[in-house]
Formats: sequence, C-alpha cells, structure tokens
Amino acid sequence: MLRALAEDGWDLGHLGRDHALKRAAGRRYRSFVLDWNDCSVVERLPGKVSGEWLFRGTRVPVKALFENLEDGARVDDFLEWFPGVTREQVETVLRHAERSLAVA
Repeated sequence: MLRALAEDGWDLGHLGRDHALKRAAGRRYRSFVLDWNDCSVVERLPGKVSGEWLFRGTRVPVKALFENLEDGARVDDFLEWFPGVTREQVETVLRHAERSLAVA
C-alpha cells in the first residue's frame, strides 16, 4: 500500500518511521478498524450497502480504496474505476487513516 501511495506522489518520508502504519500496510483492511465518524467525506447509512462506510454521495465502500491499494492499484486507477469518488475524498480518507493509525 505504501509503495502505491509513493508512486502517486504522496510524501511518505515520515511514514517509514511510523510503526502503526508499517504494521497496517502489510495487513488486509478488514484486520484493523478505524473510527470514520470524524471523517467528513464518508458516510454510513442504515440500509445503504449493508451499512458499510461509503464515500459520501456514492455507493463506493471506503474499504474498496484500501483493498485496491493493497492489491497494487494506484490512486489514479481507483479514481478511474470509481468515477463518483473524487481525489479530494481519497486524499482526505488517506490522511484520516494516517492520523488514526499514528495514535493507535
């Protein structure tokens, strides 16, 4: 996952030293849980996609981003495959995940 982010131009200099991110990068998304309540670009609605956390205004689960990145996709690939999701949403979700894992 970290390699794919670096290829997309993310500054990952400090992430190499972040032990929580190192541990999470090697695992599937389902193996760690983040609190998405404070992330403004996602929503969870009962009855919509089984209550999964979704990119706001879409039916695209947040976990789809992490699963695709872990499988080697780039952010640009994800945005092409899921046209309803914006780059701003992806970047906000990634920053939220980074902050959440840094305090874990």
